[in-house]
Amino acid sequence: MAHRHRDVERFGRWASTYDRSRLQKIVFEPVHRATLEAASHEAPRAGRVLDVGCGTGQLLGRAAAVFPDADLVGVDPAAQMVRQAEASVPAGVRARFAVATAEDLPFADASFDMVVSTMSFHHWSDQPAGLGEVRRVLAPGGVMALTDGLAVGRLLRWAFRAVGVHGRIHTPAELDAMLRAQGLATVGRGVLPRMGGAVQVVVSRAA
Repeated sequence: MAHRHRDVERFGRWASTYDRSRLQKIVFEPVHRATLEAASHEAPRAGRVLDVGCGTGQLLGRAAAVFPDADLVGVDPAAQMVRQAEASVPAGVRARFAVATAEDLPFADASFDMVVSTMSFHHWSDQPAGLGEVRRVLAPGGVMALTDGLAVGRLLRWAFRAVGVHGRIHTPAELDAMLRAQGLATVGRGVLPRMGGAVQVVVSRAA
């Protein structure tokens, strides 16, 4: 729990300058595009899309072009990020935002056809509980596209342990098992290029 408070405070401080970071072009833009491509392949006509850990809303801005008729919703635990998303969402994009954590999504059961989450999973304080919430708000047959770092080799497992995220970043098999335990079956996986195989899009479907 302590790490989540630290993360929320840190991202809150970054909110006003986050979109100007060099990481937007280097990491987040290709991650968003790969996530949306993988998600739309499995659910090309999703009408209700939720972004968990939406940050400043960049992914939903891009999602509007992929799902032009969809109801787009983003949640983030950092209130400053949500305010920045509300202020910066492009004109004409039908998106709404709320302050919420993955572990306590403020939506009714089966509210969404698709849930996406990019580079936020390792910040969730209770990953199984968060995945359980995702399954709850997904309609039967709905799709989740989760993109995050994965421990794909011994060197990366050592590196993740060294930077203090050991236990929050998993091997592909461990993540598949976590998804399966919450009623989400892995149906596809993609590896982002130029990131050493460490960042992957994992697509699962609700039973």
